[in-house]
Amino acid sequence: MAFWSPWLAVDKVVVIGTRHASRSAVTARASMAAGRNLLLLSTGRVQEAVEELPWVRRARVDRKLPGTVRVFVTERTPALLALSGGQRWLLDAYGRVVAPAPRHTRLPLLAGWVEADLQRGLRLSSPRTTGALRAWRSLPRRLKDEVHAVIAPTRERITLLLEDGTTVRYGSAQRLTAKSKVLRAVLAQLRAEGRTVAYIDVRVPIRPAVSEAPVTAPAPPGRGPPSKTAR
Repeated sequence: MAFWSPWLAVDKVVVIGTRHASRSAVTARASMAAGRNLLLLSTGRVQEAVEELPWVRRARVDRKLPGTVRVFVTERTPALLALSGGQRWLLDAYGRVVAPAPRHTRLPLLAGWVEADLQRGLRLSSPRTTGALRAWRSLPRRLKDEVHAVIAPTRERITLLLEDGTTVRYGSAQRLTAKSKVLRAVLAQLRAEGRTVAYIDVRVPIRPAVSEAPVTAPAPPGRGPPSKTAR
């Protein structure tokens, strides 16, 4: 019968969509299909094997006669940095550790917690990190671009440090839509007024609070700023 013909045996794997993920690693994961009858192949099993790779967010697998398996890969997008043992790691927005960070990578730092051994493929799953990541994902793109660090010493004390030095007290990962909306409104008002603040508190979004940044007194005429004492 044609159904059992060697002509239908899988003899080729085509990988599409990889940029960071190793094409050879994807091919190796899909190699379980080699020699199998194409029509009997479980594309779901191949998909699951490929999605175990750190860089792979999603995989779609299909068949192409006579004996080709195609794997379409959607990769994870690095969103944050994490530190572990002196090494910087790339994280996606859901806390998956994808790879060591290249030296000059500029992404917000996820901080305030200790993870002894980060490695490729690990997913951060403690309550404090999952809460911090939820808060991060709730921010609009424009606001994310202003964040220098997301700090979560506990799940109730999530804090954003903005690039301009402003500290944003976020509290727990609750009412995130309201907090994000209020934070944008407060920032817009402060900037329209030309004001700089030390912190913005949106832990209770219906009652946001701000604290003015300390004013630095100008140096006396003819004198520059005080020198820093070397330590």
